Amino acid sequence: MKHLMGMVFLVVLFSCDLIEQEKSKENLKELEQEKSKENLKERFLSDSIITEEDTLSINNENDSVLLEALVNSEIIDEKDTMMTTLDAEKEIKYVDELVLKNGLKINWIERKRGRKLQAGELIQIEYRLGLPDGKIIDGNNKMNKPYLPFMIGYNMQQKGWDLALSEMCVGDVAKIEIPAALAYGKKGLSTVIPPNTDNWLFVKILGLVPPDFDEGGVRYWEYLAGDGDVLNNSKIKFHVVASTKNKANVINTYYDRMPKSYVPGQKNYPKGLEQVLKKAKENQHLFLVLSPEMAYGDRGYMDLVKPNESVFYNLKILQSE
Repeated sequence: MKHLMGMVFLVVLFSCDLIEQEKSKENLKELEQEKSKENLKERFLSDSIITEEDTLSINNENDSVLLEALVNSEIIDEKDTMMTTLDAEKEIKYVDELVLKNGLKINWIERKRGRKLQAGELIQIEYRLGLPDGKIIDGNNKMNKPYLPFMIGYNMQQKGWDLALSEMCVGDVAKIEIPAALAYGKKGLSTVIPPNTDNWLFVKILGLVPPDFDEGGVRYWEYLAGDGDVLNNSKIKFHVVASTKNKANVINTYYDRMPKSYVPGQKNYPKGLEQVLKKAKENQHLFLVLSPEMAYGDRGYMDLVKPNESVFYNLKILQSE
């Protein structure tokens, strides 16, 4: 009897141990999933044209419209003003077509035949980004925005976007088939875009946005006006994504979640950036293009910015001290 009781005790103990192991595995899996979501958010913030204040907190599942759309590959709603589903694109009548040597294909739904967009111009676009299987992974509608800004020619998104949009003009509506090599390539994007997957971009170019300031090699657009007065003589913290016509993410403070700081009189920033930071306000958000003279001049910056190259900054002022 004692032997039997001992065996029962061991079985129970072993079963409890197995249950605890399974719980530990489940907890570890949940932690890994949360970490994956956080990494996805960080990657998306830096790679997407969507900005941090547009991104809803992924800690609140009721508010996590963007993340749910990304992870679950949400299909466009029937009430979508731009289109119904990508399956319906078979019914769309195209008015013109352009196929580039690199495999990028533009099918115009509407074509205005105006002046082509140029590098350094900021435009307003309505867009949906999808995959060939009909899944929608991104779009201004996911953020409840009627449109989003996009800077032409400075690698604000994947290379295929710039190549296609530079062939278009204001008023155009098109479906753009972007080869994987000009999108997210062999790596893909987390669980959202598989490796070696073409992207489909449906885009409507709504208009050009004139700069709020354009003088002396400094040109900027104020996306958010900011709060309060100019932060004179204050230490400023800011997030920034900088890129050139040849290279994306020359600087990206979102990757390591480490904003930069600026103290008046500090000389290790380009002249044009320092000029803008001197007039910054808390929570101000700017799109900024600096001429080579106001950026890194004929010296360039390491192997990231070539000599005599202009630089684009997506600049978000956080706070002052």
